[in-house]
Amino acid sequence: MRFELLLALLLAVFVVEPAFASEAAGGHGAAGPDWGYFLYHSLGLAALLGVLVYFTREPLKNFLLDRSDDIRRQVEAAETALASARAEAAELRARLARASEESEAFIRAAVVQAEAERVLALERAEQAAERIRQESRRSADQEIARARRELQNEAAQLATSIAAEILRQGMTRDDDRRLVAEFVEQIGRRT
Repeated sequence: MRFELLLALLLAVFVVEPAFASEAAGGHGAAGPDWGYFLYHSLGLAALLGVLVYFTREPLKNFLLDRSDDIRRQVEAAETALASARAEAAELRARLARASEESEAFIRAAVVQAEAERVLALERAEQAAERIRQESRRSADQEIARARRELQNEAAQLATSIAAEILRQGMTRDDDRRLVAEFVEQIGRRT
């Protein structure tokens, strides 16, 4: 689309330019546009464009294919990272369950020992069990929070890269102009 627009613009310039040149000459013997001059330069432009298309077609095609493959690999890497993060989150949940089970086993052992050691030993065991439970919960909460942050960061990075690619592919000059106009209008309202 842009190529056709550029070609049409260049053709219009080459059609109109000889007429302006004859007007600028002030009618010094010029009866109209010099069509031979125009045809000569049009053929030169066509040859130049033909050579450019011929020599850049394959590298441009290869570049676009490489870029597509690179984006595909990045998406696959992001999916792999997301799967890895999910597996790590599952492992952390399992560790949390084991820690909870271990904590409960320790509490039961502390209760048995507390009965054997009477009131003083019971108080010490309950205090120790409570500290361990709190530390286990705090540790588990920290691990879960860290895993969530990592998952959110991974998802945000993936969403950002996909959104940026979609925007890059979908933005037109009209969209660009419209966004600039809206920005200027918003700035005008704030001042």
